Amino acid sequence: MKTQHPAVALAIGLALLAAPLTFAVDGAPDGFKVVKGWPQVPAGFEFGETAGVGVDSHNHVFIFHRGAEMPVMCVEGDSGKIVHSFGEGIFSNAHGVHIDEYDNVWLADTVNHQIYKFTHDGVLLLTIGEKGVSGWDATHFNLPTDMVVAPNGDIFVSDGYGNNRVAKFDRYGKFISEWGKGGTGPGEFNLPHGITLDKHGRVYVADRANMRIQVFDMDGNFLHMWSGETLGVSGRPWGLEFAPDGHLYVIDGGDMTESTPDVARIVKMDLKGNVEARWSAYGSKAGKLSWGHDVAVGEDGSVYTAEVRNNKRPQKFVPNK
Repeated sequence: MKTQHPAVALAIGLALLAAPLTFAVDGAPDGFKVVKGWPQVPAGFEFGETAGVGVDSHNHVFIFHRGAEMPVMCVEGDSGKIVHSFGEGIFSNAHGVHIDEYDNVWLADTVNHQIYKFTHDGVLLLTIGEKGVSGWDATHFNLPTDMVVAPNGDIFVSDGYGNNRVAKFDRYGKFISEWGKGGTGPGEFNLPHGITLDKHGRVYVADRANMRIQVFDMDGNFLHMWSGETLGVSGRPWGLEFAPDGHLYVIDGGDMTESTPDVARIVKMDLKGNVEARWSAYGSKAGKLSWGHDVAVGEDGSVYTAEVRNNKRPQKFVPNK
C-alpha cells in the first residue's frame, strides 16, 4: 500500500490552516437554521440514543436509534411524518446508517458485530459478520461503526472500536481486502468512526480519537488527511457524509463540555479541505448539539443529525436563506 510521506501530509495540513477560513455561525445569512418540531412522533414516544441517520432518493430520512420501539424509523424529510418503521428485536446497539443508490438501508450494530442490508421497506437482504462474536478476519468484526457502498457494489466498513481497520467486501458480502491498524501515522487509526465515498471514488474515514479525517483511494492507498483548525480547535470527526451538493459534511462530537462550545458543530467542506460553513455549538436547546454522532444530507440541501447521550434526538437543519 502506498502512503504519503508524513512531512508532505503535514505541509498540506499547514497550508490548509494558513488559508483564510470563512464560516457561518448561528443566525448568519449564509448559515443554517434548525427546524423545530421535526420529526413528528406519537405522544409519549421517546427516542433512545439516536446513533445514525441517512436520506434516500425519495427524501425519506431513516433514523436509527437505541430504543425498543421503532428502532429504524422512516420519516418524510419535508413534513417529519413517520412513513413506517422496522427492526424491533433485531439490534443490540444501533450505530451507523448508509442509504445506497438503490435506496437499500445499511445499518451497523456494534454489539452484534454485524452489518445489515435491508430494503427500503425493511426486508433483510444481507448480513455480514457473526452475531455476538468478535474477531479480526474475513467474516468477523469487532464493534463495527459504519459502512458505505460504492457504485460497483463494493462495501467499505469502518471496523471500528476494536479493530482499527477498514474492511472491503464485494456486493455479496465476500471479503476482498482490508487496511489499517492502531496508531497515529498515515493509514493508521484510533477509532475509525464514520466512512463515506465521494464521486471520484475516494474513501473518507472519520479517525475520531486521532482528531482527523483520512482520505484513501478504493484500494486503501493513503492520499491525505485533514485535522487541526480545519475541524475546529480540539475537533473530533464522529460522522461524515459526501452530499449530493458535492461537499463533505462532518459532525464534530468534540469534547462535549461547556468549556469547548465551539467544538460541537457541523462542518461543510469542499473536497480540498476548505471550510465553507460551520454552525451549532454545545448545548441542549434546539439547534445545539451534545454527542453529535452522525450526519446526512438530502437532495434539497437539508442537513440531518443524530445525537447519542444527553439529547438523544435527530434534528433537521435547512439553509438560512
